Amino acid sequence: MSRVLLRNVTMRTYRGVMKVKSRATLVVLAAIASACADRGRAVDVREVDPPRTASGASVLARRAPRRAHGVDAPVVIMAIDGARWQEVFHGVDRTLASSAPIPATSIFKNLHALGTERGAFVGAPGHGTIAASGPNYVSLPGYTELLGGRPSACTDNGCARTTLPSILDEAHAAGAKVAAFASWEKLDLATTMSPGSFTSSCGRRGDPLVDPWPGHGDYRPDRVTASAALEYYEAEKPDVFFLGLGDADEYAHRGDYPGYLAALRHADETLGRLVAVLDRLGERGRSTHVIVTADHGRASDFKNHGPMPEAARVWMVAGGPRFSARGPVSSPEPRHLADIVPTLRTVLGLPPDRGARSGAPIEELF
Repeated sequence: MSRVLLRNVTMRTYRGVMKVKSRATLVVLAAIASACADRGRAVDVREVDPPRTASGASVLARRAPRRAHGVDAPVVIMAIDGARWQEVFHGVDRTLASSAPIPATSIFKNLHALGTERGAFVGAPGHGTIAASGPNYVSLPGYTELLGGRPSACTDNGCARTTLPSILDEAHAAGAKVAAFASWEKLDLATTMSPGSFTSSCGRRGDPLVDPWPGHGDYRPDRVTASAALEYYEAEKPDVFFLGLGDADEYAHRGDYPGYLAALRHADETLGRLVAVLDRLGERGRSTHVIVTADHGRASDFKNHGPMPEAARVWMVAGGPRFSARGPVSSPEPRHLADIVPTLRTVLGLPPDRGARSGAPIEELF
């Protein structure tokens, strides 16, 4: 695709999102008004026993006063579908590539800068693990757990829309401006239980000008998704933003290791562009917290994932002013994708989930 055509497709995607957003404005405003009206009747976070660190101190006690946009600090969640921990921490797998050794910091230059200069790594080798809960380690259950804060009852990619509020739904109900962009069209089923309540652009939506390769059907390649998402983010400045990139998993399923590595590099470049946007936003950018992770790992054969235990392991990088840790942090117990939402609730200043099987804040980050 030529650079001019790509730019036109990106603008078409962005204008399409804005058109959908315009049609949904009244719905969104009504929902926000209702949420604001209900805030006085809702359980105040201060009335609930807050999460505590190992020393017994409340991790909520250190948060700033609630801001006008409904949450304490902006958050960006970025997921790289099927990206293995091996490349994140060890670099190129010599059993899969004939090239010279390439370190992880060359593939993930921006990710490692985020994890060492502005935040921390969870799940680094020798420091504990973070994993999807399964039992089937595929995308829709992984994303539902990642965004919902609980292990998913869904066990395959054919499940229906989530029936529990995602962290995006929770932030939206609190009055925050929320948006989600993703390459895989089915990810919309995990981002919200209430479609149309906030901007969600997942997949190409039948756009004939977008070639779905390396995916198929309504898949939208990462290069288009990333450009549209970053343009939207800089223009609209949502308080809570989700970006899901999928090319790495698509290439891996084809057994194309060079394509997989190229997708990882593109995802890292996208993160670098996002950080550059945050740097241009001054104080707002400095107060933004960024979480980067994956929905599942891969089997030992690289090409597949599913019920095999080795496909459960993922990784996580967390950056932002609330996270005092730098570099790899040691987890006192195995962590799971379900623990990311409780961690974000702490940053956002949202009430904790007291439901069964809910995750716990990753206290070692604070």
